[in-house]
Amino acid sequence: MTQSKQFTPPARNGHPLKIILASTSPFRQKLLKDAGVPFLAFAPKGDEKTIAGLPPKILAAKRAEFKAIDVATHAQPDSLVIGADQVLGFQGASFDKSTSPHDALEKLRKLRGQTHFLHSAFCLVLVHHSGSCETIYEEVVDIPMTMHPLSDEELTNYVATGEWQGCVGGYRIEGHGRKLFSNIGGVDSAIIGLPMAELQSALNKIR
Repeated sequence: MTQSKQFTPPARNGHPLKIILASTSPFRQKLLKDAGVPFLAFAPKGDEKTIAGLPPKILAAKRAEFKAIDVATHAQPDSLVIGADQVLGFQGASFDKSTSPHDALEKLRKLRGQTHFLHSAFCLVLVHHSGSCETIYEEVVDIPMTMHPLSDEELTNYVATGEWQGCVGGYRIEGHGRKLFSNIGGVDSAIIGLPMAELQSALNKIR
């Protein structure tokens, strides 16, 4: 991704805002750096997985907001906190990150030959000059992903690459995982977990 030349640091009521990413994900951090967005990164202290039992798209949005608010409550005034989360939705069920090679393989077996959706959400929480927090923007980008009807051997060989680690669907699109799909309905940043076009548009509107 080329560095954006259109990004202007946001400000509110004459106060420049410090951008904070509520995540220590190296992939999300790289997306922001490549886009020329100056930021600090802090991991949320709470566990977003306590939010459960919701439809996949809503679940992603609520978890993104949870992360943003969690970090915002400890942030300095005039900060803008970005929370992000991604949930895989398939036939009404939600998939979280795989916990083991076996877990990743079982997920891939369910997804092969089918279309699933990655729900990539982000949320912006403003820490006012007074110190109070306000959710000012939320968005979820839905990406349809259609996987080839792969054999058990092909899936086992893919899992052996280790790319399943840290990924909701058990695959990493930036690597060999792209070859698993016959159709990908979104851009890489949204698939990785931070929809940069939508995020930059939202940031540029904050004045």
